[in-house]
Order: sequence, then C-alpha cells, then structure tokens
Amino acid sequence: MRDIVLFLIIVGCIPFILRRPFIGVLVWCWISYMVPHRLGWGFIQTLPVASVIGLVFLVSYLFSKEPKKIPLSSPIVFLLLFNIWMVITFIMSVKDPYVISQFEKIMKIQFMTLVVLAMLTTRQRIELALWVVALSIGFYGVKGGIYTIATAGGGRVWGPTGGFFFGNNELALTLLMILPILFYLRHLVPDNKRLLRLGLLAAMGLIVLAALGTQSRGGLVACVAVGFFLWLKGPNKLAIALVILIAAPVVYQFMPDRWHDRMATIIEPDRESYDGSVKGRFNAWEMAFNMAKDRPFGGGLNGFKAENFYLYAPEPERKHDSHSIYFQVMGHHGFIGFFLWFAIYLSTWRSAKKTIKLTNKRDDLKWAALLAKMLQCSLIAYAAGGAFLGLAYFDLPYHLVITMVALNVVVNRQLATEAAEKKQQKVRQFADSRPHHPDSLKAALRGSHD
Repeated sequence: MRDIVLFLIIVGCIPFILRRPFIGVLVWCWISYMVPHRLGWGFIQTLPVASVIGLVFLVSYLFSKEPKKIPLSSPIVFLLLFNIWMVITFIMSVKDPYVISQFEKIMKIQFMTLVVLAMLTTRQRIELALWVVALSIGFYGVKGGIYTIATAGGGRVWGPTGGFFFGNNELALTLLMILPILFYLRHLVPDNKRLLRLGLLAAMGLIVLAALGTQSRGGLVACVAVGFFLWLKGPNKLAIALVILIAAPVVYQFMPDRWHDRMATIIEPDRESYDGSVKGRFNAWEMAFNMAKDRPFGGGLNGFKAENFYLYAPEPERKHDSHSIYFQVMGHHGFIGFFLWFAIYLSTWRSAKKTIKLTNKRDDLKWAALLAKMLQCSLIAYAAGGAFLGLAYFDLPYHLVITMVALNVVVNRQLATEAAEKKQQKVRQFADSRPHHPDSLKAALRGSHD
C-alpha cells in the first residue's frame, strides 16, 4: 500500500512540473534528500524515480521562459573551475566501472545544482527550496530523535538506505547542517502561529537528539561547533545561551554509559580505537598528501585503493578510506583540485559576510542577514564534521553555496533598484524646482547617468 501511495504522489507531480518548472526544483529536492521511494517495501524501491523526475524537470525548464543563465559570482566561478578540473583528473585517471559510475553521479549532481541556481531568482523561491530541503532531511531527524528517546540512547540512529547520509556519521553531519536552516525558517513563521513555531522548535530538539543518537564522534564535534556559532550569529543571544546551558547537561546525562565511553575516545582514544580507526585515518591522510605531491592530477575517484597505499602510505598494509572531505578531495584531484574546492566555500563565506554587512542594519533586509548567518553556521557544521567524513561530493553543501549566491543576487538587485529610484527621484525634484531652466535639467540628467 505504501508503494502505491508513493508512486501515485510522484507520478501526480509530473503534470505540475510540466506546467511550472520551479515545482520541479522542489520535487527534485524532495526526491534527492528524503529519498522517499526507499521508504517503500516493494516495487517502488527499484524504480528510477530520480532520473524520471530529473528528466521531466529538465524538459519543462528548457521549453519554459525561465532564465537560462547563472550568476557568475566568485563561488560559482570556482565551482565551474573545480568541475573542469574534475573532468581533467577523470581523463587522466585509470577508469574502472566504479570510477565511471562515481564520475557520472558527481556530474549529474553538479549539473542539477547549477540548473537549480538559475531558478532561485526570488526570496520566495529561495525559502521554498529551503523548506523542502530542511523538512525532507528533518524527517529523519524527528524519527531518529524519537527513537533515541524510546531506546534511552541505547540504539544507534541510521539514515535512509540509498542516500548520501545512510551511515550514522553521515546522518549526524547532515542533520546538524540543516539545524541552522530550520532556525531561520522558524523565524519566518508569524507569532500568531504558535503551534507551528513550537513544532519546529521541537523538531530542532529531536534533530539534536538524533545526531547524538547516531553515536558519531564527528557528529558531536559538529554539534558543539554549530551550537557555538548559532549563539554567535543568531538573534536573542541570551535566550540561545540559556537553552544551550540548560539542555546540554540534561541531554548529556540522558545518554547511556556506552555513548559516554565512545565520546571520551575523542580526547583519549583507547588502544583498540587508536590502532584501528584513528591510526588508519592518519595513515590514509598522509597517503593522500604524499600522492598529491607526486601526482598533480591526484589518484582519481578510486585513489584510496591498495596499490596507492603501497606506494605512498607510511603503513602500506593499513588500508583505510579517506574519512575526511579535505583529504578525500586532495587524494582524488591533487593540490589544484583541493584549492579550487576549498575556494568555493571560502568565497561563499566571504559573500555571506558582504551580504550581512549590507543588510544587517536594514529592517526590510534583516531576513537576508539572518539567512546569510545561518548559512555560515551550516558551512561551519560541514567544515567541522566533514574533517572526519568523506562527503566532498554530497549535494547539500553545494545547495548551501548556490543559496548564498542566489541570496546575494536578490539583495544586490533590490539595492540597485532602490539606488536607481533615488536617482530618478532627485532628478524629478530638481526638475520641479527649476522648471524654466531646460539646460539645468539636462545637466541634472547627465549627472544622474554619471
């Protein structure tokens, strides 16, 4: 029954996507992040749902009057350069079925990311996309938070099968990345809709519990980082500080001894943990660094394979995955790829700072300042938790990047419109005050153009 309902919902979206391409953006985000077809039990799981929706969306977009260009701000320039470099490193690498499938998957994500950016042309569209992304991922946070309470923290929370964040570590990071977005969306809800505001607040609390319930050490690091930056960037610092100070000890005491023992290995790893996970990661990171020094194009998308460990690792027999977005990109694409990739997020952070500076003191644009700050908090979660996870190609961080770019365009467009209107108003005022001097009017018009 569940399969049939999901099938009818997905198929039912197709006519709406064909009529309005932006609905395709929302459905694509829902399919990509919630992976709803994986919640079924039968035939729906094997259907190429994402491919069908993506194809319908692209056809609708191509034949629509929607803009077909993207803003070439610095984050997008670096993103395009990074994509070009990934194509080069793919050409230069050894190609096996795994590498080819991964490359196709990454390129599809990158292409759809740019198409979505082209359609994020207004504040309303930016926020609608954020609602869909946050609620799609938040579903697993609410579900996982309830499970954590029901098992008193004893059960481990996992993500959806087939998604980027199926693993417990990946789920923790993903949930903490959308927490600041939910914080922003809650501020959009009017005060008279108290139930919705309370529901979003409860969802945020359950998401934190779910992130801790994954028993991910990297998730705990990201949780601390997000909590600090939410306090630093958010409004009502006293209220946020009180919530954190009251909730943190309660949640900490609620979690079982097994969770405490695991989290304690962040500071003092036990012998088994150090010899296994920790030492293996250090070995893989040094291998990636050595390989990037020796190979300008990196080791390709299958760079962390046994033969490369024999060539570049301090301990060749200790093969380990990258478990770090930084060393994952470095190992796959070399130092050039790493610096291009890092520049995407650094320039996004700088764009957020500029937007905050332009909008922070304006009542009509405070929404933009808050959104830019919350996007920074989400990037901090990714930077902190991603140090221990190989999620460099996950589409959510790139969605945050294009959201920041779209926000910057919307703000700059409004400011430019206001500046043009003020110039015209000055010209009209000058003309009204000197109606019998046409030469003065011409001079004023020349000055407004200058």
